[in-house]
Formats: sequence, structure tokens, C-alpha cells
Amino acid sequence: MIVLRSGLARLSALCLSVSLLGLAGCATFSSSSSAIYWPAPPQTPRFVYEATLQTADFFQASQRSALEAKLNDVLLSQPLLNKPFDVAANNGVIAITDTQSAQVHVYDMPRKRVFSFGWRGDGQLQKPLGVAMDATNQIYVADSDRGMVSVYTRFGHFLRDVGAPTMFDRLSDVAVSKDGSRIYALDRGGVESQRHQVTIFDADGRMLATFGGRGQADGRFNHPSQLALMSNGDVLVMDAGNFRVQRFSASGEFKYVWGKPGAAIGQLARPRGLAVDSYDHVYVSDAAFQNVQVFTAAGQLLLTIDAKHQYGPGHYVLPAGMNVDETNRLYVVDQFLGKVEVLRLLDDDERKRLAN
Repeated sequence: MIVLRSGLARLSALCLSVSLLGLAGCATFSSSSSAIYWPAPPQTPRFVYEATLQTADFFQASQRSALEAKLNDVLLSQPLLNKPFDVAANNGVIAITDTQSAQVHVYDMPRKRVFSFGWRGDGQLQKPLGVAMDATNQIYVADSDRGMVSVYTRFGHFLRDVGAPTMFDRLSDVAVSKDGSRIYALDRGGVESQRHQVTIFDADGRMLATFGGRGQADGRFNHPSQLALMSNGDVLVMDAGNFRVQRFSASGEFKYVWGKPGAAIGQLARPRGLAVDSYDHVYVSDAAFQNVQVFTAAGQLLLTIDAKHQYGPGHYVLPAGMNVDETNRLYVVDQFLGKVEVLRLLDDDERKRLAN
């Protein structure tokens, strides 16, 4: 059954991924009968599906017609992504951590190439989890087993390590300010650990502060899973074990909290991934609901993103990390299906045009 899912997902990637090539320049939008939107018409759409990233031959395959893709499916390369965990994207460069192969895979849209790094030499990774990118496309990887954040150029050349194994119990995610002046490392902690916290470093790797600690009170965490930065630099923490999202200033002062556990849409059941767009909409992936929920910055539910058809866009079995780039494209990782889906937030003109 797993083989069937992988084949269908690869076929979906070939048939529906052409529009992502717009990332190499100015992305364009074309309304068509085959486009997939959330919410679905007759409601006014907010998001459109653009692509599935899964194979190493993405650029070659995306040039084929749907018929050619079907006829030549047996000739396709094996999936590049084995067990993806997190994704970061900026200026057409998309970096995806893979815990099974202990690498970072990069889809470089401007150069139309795919490559991987972290598998040898300086900066060799052991268990890459969270990944982030600054405005210059430097790539920051939270290596859980090594207990350090490793920093690379956009081409995968190792630059330096930040932190030390003695600072973390279970390093799981990293976020970075656009100018690279602040690096936030998330420690998920463990059953016996009190280090459920965030450590702040400067650009040179000097530790500036920590905030959090284990607990249920405001400003405390229970197995936090992911970080995201707001447009003003505030820090959001997915406090997964407490079923909530907490907001802090850039220096770690608690601001407010929202979210509660439950089985209803708008609540949190098994929250994992966290992302923020330029409008400060907050995206939460939930492995129990198998979807992505979109909230206001204050926690009001706006809509959900899930599948219209099994194995199609929005079909998630084990959603994990997410990211939103500067063009308001949302990247969603599914660990089980071994894919990253790309959805784009429509602008006002596009929504008005589609509503008519």
C-alpha cells in the first residue's frame, strides 16, 4: 500500500507542478478548471495548489505533459525525500530536512537544479530536524543528535556551528531573523527534562538569553515542537504538549497565548508545525486532524486546508513542519507520504476575479 501511495504522489507531482517554476522569476496565476482552491467554490478562494516536491527530477519531469507522465511513470526516479521533517524557503530556494538520509535537500528554482548537502565533510549532519533561512539565503539546521545549529550557504557550504551539545536535551527547531542577527533554538526537552525552552543567540553564536522552561503556566512549555517569527520579530512557539500557541517578544518576554485541546475544528489535537505569513496569519499543522488550520494572530480560525480527494493535494497523513516564504507561498511537509506541498495565498485582485 505504501508503494501505491508513493507512486500516486509522484504522479501528482508531475501532473500539477508546472506553476511552481514561476518562482524562478515573477510567479503568475492562471485560473483554470483543473486548479484546486481552498475554500472550494462557490466560496471565495484564498489558496491555490501549485506543486508537490518529492523527486530529484522535478525540473525535467515538470516539462512533460500529463499524458507523458502517465506513460513514463515507470521511468521516474525514486523519491528524493525519504522522511522529510521541516522546510524553509526564500527567494526561490527551498531547503528540506530529511531525518532518514540525514541530509538537507534543496530545490533551487532560479538555477533549476536539485542538490543535497550535510552527508559528508565539515558540517556533516546526524539528525537534521528544524530548518530556517535568513534574507541572504543562509540555511540554519537544527541537528538534534549533535546538539548544535549548523549554518550553511545557499549552496550547502558549511560555515559554522551555533550552540553546543551541553546546551540542549532535544534540539528540535531553529528560527532566524531576516537579517541573521538573532538565532532562536528550540529545545523540545524530554520526560525527565526541564529544558523545554528557547535559547537566543546572536549572529556570532554568542548566547544572549533563554526563555520558557517546563510547565503549564503562561510562558512555560511542555514538549514544544516548532518556532515561527511574526512580521515585527515576535516569536511564536508551538507549545504542543499544552495544545496552544504562545507569543513572545524578540527578546523572550511573554505576550499572550491562545489555543485549547479538543476534537473540533479550531481546536488542537496533535499540533506539530507552525508558520506565519506576511499578514501574520498563523498556520498550524495537526497530525490528528491531518490538515492545516489557518488562524489570525489572536487565534481566531479562518479556514482549514485538507484534501478534496484521497492522495490529492491537501491529503496529509503525518503533516509536520511548515514555512511561508516572502511571496506568501505555504510549504507543508508530510513525513509519511514523503512530500512537500506548495500552496499560494491569493492576492485581493485574484480573489475578486475568481469571485465574479
